[in-house]
Amino acid sequence: MRKLLFWMCSLLPLCADQLCADQSSNLALFAKGVFAEQKQDWIAARAIYQQALANDTDCYPLANKVATLQNYRLEDDPSFQDLPGATATLRTFAQNHRQHLPAQLRYATFLRTQAPNDQIARQVALETLELANENFPHTELVFSPLISLYEELEQQENSRQILNSQLTINSEDHRHWLALIPHIKTLYPTDSPDSISKLAITMAKVEEHGLHRADIARRVSEFHRQQGQIEKALATLHQHLAISPSSHSLRTRLGILYFSNNNKDLGEKTLLEVIAIDPDQILAHSSLAKFYTKEDQLSKALPHRAAVLRIRGGTPEEAITVADEYLALDEPHPARLLLEKFRFYHPESPGIHARLAIATLRDGLTTEAARLFRQAEALAETSKEEEAQQYLDADFQIEFAQSLIKAKDLPAAETRLRQAAKSIDLDTQPQKYSRTVTALAKLWLEQDKNQAPAKALLQRALTLDPDNQEAATLLK
Repeated sequence: MRKLLFWMCSLLPLCADQLCADQSSNLALFAKGVFAEQKQDWIAARAIYQQALANDTDCYPLANKVATLQNYRLEDDPSFQDLPGATATLRTFAQNHRQHLPAQLRYATFLRTQAPNDQIARQVALETLELANENFPHTELVFSPLISLYEELEQQENSRQILNSQLTINSEDHRHWLALIPHIKTLYPTDSPDSISKLAITMAKVEEHGLHRADIARRVSEFHRQQGQIEKALATLHQHLAISPSSHSLRTRLGILYFSNNNKDLGEKTLLEVIAIDPDQILAHSSLAKFYTKEDQLSKALPHRAAVLRIRGGTPEEAITVADEYLALDEPHPARLLLEKFRFYHPESPGIHARLAIATLRDGLTTEAARLFRQAEALAETSKEEEAQQYLDADFQIEFAQSLIKAKDLPAAETRLRQAAKSIDLDTQPQKYSRTVTALAKLWLEQDKNQAPAKALLQRALTLDPDNQEAATLLK
């Protein structure tokens, strides 16, 4: 009980002046209101708080509590809601306490929220905010809603006058200057001289007082970039990084801006530095991947494309595409690592298992590869994917045959190669057919059988692909 009473007492904040002549009596009354609220007896709670407010008319938390309950709507008793009473409570307190900023803002907001289309209510809200602006000049919580209300009332000159007055003060608070930006964009046409000049003023102030924050540095830099001032945009980022060297996202942005400024060496160097510090900076990886691709350095782009998939994930098809490119470059190890990660998230994907089996075999893990080949086939047979069988193509069969050869299961390997050769379209994939029949001929020759058919297959392979060095060597 003592803890509960202590909690209830803490709910009654001390006002600027004394609570009332008999503070303990009013505190006990407030406690009764809290108990009534806990029981959801809103009628009793409101009556109690109203009495407490009558005893202490200078306590804003009580006035706000009373107004809130007066505006509360009971589902089983709509008549409980007393909108005029709530308005009167807030108005009385606001008029009697012009130096109490929260009360002025609460009253103005209440009027605009409860009666947005009522001209009288809007006029009273306007007068309240105008007085607050006089008493609390250069306060964003006042001038922002005041400018917006002037706009609603189509008093644009008044809006611009308030805005201009805020632009002339000497404030070191970057939040003040940031608050002006949306109003500039609203009051002046985009790219107009007035808009650009006023944004330049705010950005200069923000840059002077707020570059310690990454979001502000990014915003200022982007403003300079949009104005075609790339050197200023770069300088802004450098200033921020001098203050906060660990701001990796902004260092990444710096590298991208170097690319925009045709400084490829510095852009590449900067992004590589970011990755060296934090290998999980996805934007740095994706930017480098795009850069290397544009420069036709595909082997350099590939690790960064793989890193993007490793960090953010992706579809099995994306992983298979990157893995195939690794395999084409005869780099099975990174292909296997990427596919193993995707197998964890896509354990039922026949495509991932099929490519992983190939990468694992080429990476020298023959035992693991043999298991993966069979798993891939089993998954393809039971998969609901319409194109699941496409992953068991000739490439898969050829690689599966190589796995079987390493396991000394030569008859099964021969069967796989025959099936692969039959599935290949000679008109569209002559090189693949050449490679398949070369593997079959090599298998026969190593077993010292079918010498004539093997020679015929090798000649056929060279006809289809004159660059097939393995076939040429076997014929000798």
